[in-house]
Amino acid sequence: MGDIFEEIEEMEFEVVTMTDENGDEIEFSIIDNVACGGERYLLVVETELMDDDETDAVILKEVSINADDVTYELVEDDAEFDRVADLFAQKGEDYEVQMD
Repeated sequence: MGDIFEEIEEMEFEVVTMTDENGDEIEFSIIDNVACGGERYLLVVETELMDDDETDAVILKEVSINADDVTYELVEDDAEFDRVADLFAQKGEDYEVQMD
Protein backbone atom coordinates (compact mmCIF):
# COMPACT_ATOMS: atom_id res chain seq x y z
CA MET A 1 0.00 0.00 0.00
CA GLY A 2 2.28 2.74 -1.16
CA ASP A 3 1.65 6.48 -1.01
CA ILE A 4 -1.63 6.32 0.90
CA PHE A 5 -0.55 8.83 3.50
CA GLU A 6 0.87 11.67 1.42
CA GLU A 7 -0.79 14.27 3.65
CA ILE A 8 -0.49 12.37 6.92
CA GLU A 9 0.44 15.45 8.95
CA GLU A 10 -2.86 17.11 8.01
CA MET A 11 -5.02 14.08 8.68
CA GLU A 12 -6.32 12.85 12.00
CA PHE A 13 -7.35 9.24 12.39
CA GLU A 14 -9.46 7.58 15.03
CA VAL A 15 -7.57 4.83 16.80
CA VAL A 16 -8.34 1.44 18.31
CA THR A 17 -6.10 -0.33 20.78
CA MET A 18 -5.82 -4.09 20.65
CA THR A 19 -3.99 -6.55 22.85
CA ASP A 20 -1.77 -9.11 21.12
CA GLU A 21 -1.17 -12.70 22.23
CA ASN A 22 1.67 -11.54 24.52
CA GLY A 23 -0.56 -9.04 26.34
CA ASP A 24 1.08 -6.04 24.67
CA GLU A 25 -1.18 -3.21 23.52
CA ILE A 26 -0.94 -2.12 19.89
CA GLU A 27 -2.54 1.06 18.61
CA PHE A 28 -4.09 1.02 15.15
CA SER A 29 -5.26 4.02 13.15
CA ILE A 30 -8.58 3.56 11.38
CA ILE A 31 -8.20 4.33 7.66
CA ASP A 32 -11.72 3.41 6.58
CA ASN A 33 -14.76 1.38 7.57
CA VAL A 34 -17.49 -0.48 5.74
CA ALA A 35 -20.64 -2.40 6.63
CA CYS A 36 -21.46 -5.72 5.00
CA GLY A 37 -24.18 -8.21 5.88
CA GLY A 38 -24.95 -6.49 9.17
CA GLU A 39 -21.28 -6.53 10.20
CA ARG A 40 -18.91 -3.56 10.51
CA TYR A 41 -15.31 -3.81 9.33
CA LEU A 42 -12.35 -1.49 9.84
CA LEU A 43 -9.34 -1.03 7.60
CA VAL A 44 -6.49 -0.21 9.99
CA VAL A 45 -2.75 0.38 10.02
CA GLU A 46 -0.49 0.08 13.04
CA THR A 47 -0.12 3.72 14.13
CA GLU A 48 3.64 3.61 14.67
CA LEU A 49 4.08 2.40 11.06
CA MET A 50 1.88 5.06 9.44
CA ASP A 51 4.82 6.88 7.85
CA ASP A 52 6.12 3.75 6.12
CA ASP A 53 5.03 3.71 2.45
CA GLU A 54 5.16 -0.09 2.42
CA THR A 55 2.95 -0.59 5.48
CA ASP A 56 0.27 -3.22 5.12
CA ALA A 57 -3.21 -2.62 6.46
CA VAL A 58 -5.33 -5.25 8.15
CA ILE A 59 -9.07 -5.71 8.30
CA LEU A 60 -10.77 -5.97 11.67
CA LYS A 61 -14.31 -7.15 12.27
CA GLU A 62 -16.50 -5.70 15.01
CA VAL A 63 -17.60 -8.67 17.11
CA SER A 64 -19.26 -7.11 20.16
CA ILE A 65 -20.28 -3.81 21.72
CA ASN A 66 -20.62 -3.47 25.50
CA ALA A 67 -21.32 0.01 26.91
CA ASP A 68 -18.14 1.98 26.09
CA ASP A 69 -16.14 -1.04 24.90
CA VAL A 70 -16.06 -2.42 21.36
CA THR A 71 -14.31 -5.71 20.58
CA TYR A 72 -12.68 -6.38 17.20
CA GLU A 73 -10.98 -9.41 15.77
CA LEU A 74 -8.69 -9.89 12.80
CA VAL A 75 -10.46 -11.20 9.70
CA GLU A 76 -8.67 -14.47 8.94
CA ASP A 77 -11.24 -16.32 6.82
CA ASP A 78 -10.02 -15.98 3.21
CA ALA A 79 -13.49 -15.70 1.64
CA GLU A 80 -14.64 -13.09 4.16
CA PHE A 81 -11.37 -11.16 3.79
CA ASP A 82 -11.63 -11.14 -0.03
CA ARG A 83 -15.27 -10.01 0.09
CA VAL A 84 -14.56 -7.13 2.49
CA ALA A 85 -11.30 -6.11 0.79
CA ASP A 86 -13.26 -5.86 -2.46
CA LEU A 87 -15.75 -3.53 -0.76
CA PHE A 88 -12.91 -1.29 0.41
CA ALA A 89 -11.42 -1.32 -3.11
CA GLN A 90 -14.77 -0.31 -4.64
CA LYS A 91 -15.00 2.76 -2.42
CA GLY A 92 -12.28 4.39 -4.52
CA GLU A 93 -10.50 6.02 -1.61
CA ASP A 94 -6.89 7.21 -1.60
CA TYR A 95 -5.38 3.79 -0.99
CA GLU A 96 -4.75 0.70 -3.05
CA VAL A 97 -6.13 -2.68 -2.01
CA GLN A 98 -3.98 -5.63 -3.01
CA MET A 99 -4.88 -9.16 -2.04
CA ASP A 100 -2.15 -11.78 -1.77
